[in-house]
Amino acid sequence: MDDLQGARGHEPSILGFALLLRELRDRRKLSQSRLAGAAGFDHSYVSRLESGNRMPTRDAVQKLAEAMALGESERDALLAAAGFMPGRIESLFADEPVLSEVLGLLQDGTVPDEVRDDVRRMISLLVRQAQRASYPAAVGAGHAAVIAAA
Repeated sequence: MDDLQGARGHEPSILGFALLLRELRDRRKLSQSRLAGAAGFDHSYVSRLESGNRMPTRDAVQKLAEAMALGESERDALLAAAGFMPGRIESLFADEPVLSEVLGLLQDGTVPDEVRDDVRRMISLLVRQAQRASYPAAVGAGHAAVIAAA
């Protein structure tokens, strides 16, 4: 069966969840029936999830994760794919390790408040600088179009 069969026309988040669930289940060599039974669901429920015909509740995702004995990062990826906040917010930044480190530092109660405030100010300055750096390019392009039209 084609991975997209039954999921055509659905939003990408549904397809992303469906494909991730199937991949995680396949890696563990579990049938849909075994996974459903271990999670306390009817086998047709897992089939509908994997075909993109149904989106799970947060509780259902957690039960599926437990039934597959997923680690924290895989569980969080499955939650995020279903549109839910992961258990650990850092999981959202898995592809950006520096952002994970910054977030960890800002949430670390052992780091003095003054240091965390300094980090927030520096990040704020960097964001503003990046926004300004991209703005002149847009303004410059606009001026070039006006000059070319004249």
